[in-house]
Amino acid sequence: MQVAFHTDSGVQRQENQDYVGGFTNQAGRLMVLVADGVTSTHGGEVASAMAVEHFGHAWESTTIEAIKPTIDWLKHTTLVENQAILAAGHRFDDLKHMATTLVIAIIFDDQIVIGNLGDSKAFLLQDNQLKQVSCDHNLKNELLKTGTLSQSDAENLPQANSVTRYLGVDDHAEIEIGQYPFTADDMLFLTSDGITKVLDQSTIQQIMQEATTLDMRAYELIAAANRHGAPDNVTALLVSRNSEEDTK
Repeated sequence: MQVAFHTDSGVQRQENQDYVGGFTNQAGRLMVLVADGVTSTHGGEVASAMAVEHFGHAWESTTIEAIKPTIDWLKHTTLVENQAILAAGHRFDDLKHMATTLVIAIIFDDQIVIGNLGDSKAFLLQDNQLKQVSCDHNLKNELLKTGTLSQSDAENLPQANSVTRYLGVDDHAEIEIGQYPFTADDMLFLTSDGITKVLDQSTIQQIMQEATTLDMRAYELIAAANRHGAPDNVTALLVSRNSEEDTK
């Protein structure tokens, strides 16, 4: 298995509020995650760094090696981290509204557990098909889930892409968790929403399948987004099941 990640401020942003990392627990289970500070609030870069580092170090101290306790751990740690971000905001007035999205994946022998809050995304490349497996938590999708709006009405909704779930701001932090097969030549792609604003899925898949190193593919996802004028921070994290350096 290989892991590679890169992050960049993008073309139109001065600072980078994305944060990315990979951590292995004492049972040898790999966790990778991407957080994107909510740019409408001060301290987004603090919240995203807190989320990744706190989740990461908490995971490193565990001996968890099965899926059910992992899901329980994710739910519990989400609540703990949300309170930590809120507490930091109470201590520092300029951070009182800070918040971050989060997408996280924990990898098992032939399965992967993915959790997210907000619109940072998880994609799986399997059988030559790239599919988003995380749900974007925005106003449009939340209203569609409840049947409040039709698809056509939701598309025209003002502030349709406003993020509705995140860590920080209030006591409500509900992580959505899914479990998926992850075997053989499968590849995972975690990202903030910056890359998908300017690159479509076919372009992303093409870059993911280039005959080069995994690190270069992650770098090229960033570079391609910037060539297209990335209006937001851009982060690419790739995990390949294949241990060959130049797998396709």
